[in-house]
Amino acid sequence: MLLNQRQSLVTILRVCTKNGLSDQGRQVHCFLLKLGSCLDLFTSNYLIDMYSKCREPVTAHKVFDKMPERNVVSWTALMSGHVLNGELNGSLSLFSEMVRHGVSPNEFTLSTNLKACGLLNALEKGMQIHGFCLKMGFEVMVEVGNSLVDMYSKCGGINEAERVFGSMVDTSLITWNAMIAGYVHSGYGGRALDTFRMMRERPDKFTLTSLLKACSSIGMIHGGKQIHAFLIRSGFPCSSSATITGSIVDLYVKCGDLFGARKAFDQIKEKTMISWSSLIIGYAQEGDFVEAMSLFRQLRELTSRVDSFVLSGIIGVFADFALLRQGQQMQALAVKLPSGLETSVSNSVVDMYL
Repeated sequence: MLLNQRQSLVTILRVCTKNGLSDQGRQVHCFLLKLGSCLDLFTSNYLIDMYSKCREPVTAHKVFDKMPERNVVSWTALMSGHVLNGELNGSLSLFSEMVRHGVSPNEFTLSTNLKACGLLNALEKGMQIHGFCLKMGFEVMVEVGNSLVDMYSKCGGINEAERVFGSMVDTSLITWNAMIAGYVHSGYGGRALDTFRMMRERPDKFTLTSLLKACSSIGMIHGGKQIHAFLIRSGFPCSSSATITGSIVDLYVKCGDLFGARKAFDQIKEKTMISWSSLIIGYAQEGDFVEAMSLFRQLRELTSRVDSFVLSGIIGVFADFALLRQGQQMQALAVKLPSGLETSVSNSVVDMYL
């Protein structure tokens, strides 16, 4: 195959990967097979990446298995596909297999598997991979440092996350976001806010969501209002971000400001289950069951997919207030919904009768 022809096919594969066009990518794959000697290391790596990102990990694995020659890019593309598709242990198994085959990981291999460790809460495995980072001199790289901070934060090693963060020569917005989110995850809302004040990057929606959660966790309504005001002043499109709007409503609810919560809720153009849940349960916890149930009925009129968090939360509040009749009415409604069969709802029902 001519070099420019191969490059053209790879360009098409990259477009298919970016836009999730697996059918078109498969056509390119078939064309490569027909050409005979075209499935070399270079094109096969692009095929693995395309199938992985198009949510077809089985096909990606088939391409990988048929490769007579593989390099670190081949292994890493397949691992990334496993992580993307939620097969986290599969990625870690591939990492171990790659090392046994004598293939040295690169920074992307390490970052991918550190992410898997964080999501699995696999601290011991994460520390082993950290050892690889140190041995190969990758800890100083921003991408790897970010992944280490994120992994340790999610695995409960906030002190180690701080150490990595403090040792990083170069940082990015992702670095600061990972550290701030780590503090929030570990229950250190105050430290999250202090870190934000030292931040040298312009915050994005991930930063601001973490900060709103930090304010909620420590009941810092004034700080939360300042962040809310910053969002409005900067023209941030709050209504288009479900995580931001949900966090704003949740902040006001947890700080006991239902008026502010309702005002923020009413300004949301496309309300999500997160914002509905926060406000409904907030009214119920304050004993305003009339408003809570009114909102719940509005939600039921909009969708039948009421999540288990809302149901278990309302039943739990009825149990706290010893309102058995209202709780039984909610139970009767819950059993008619798919989410009503989830464990959290069942546990709330049991608690109500105890």
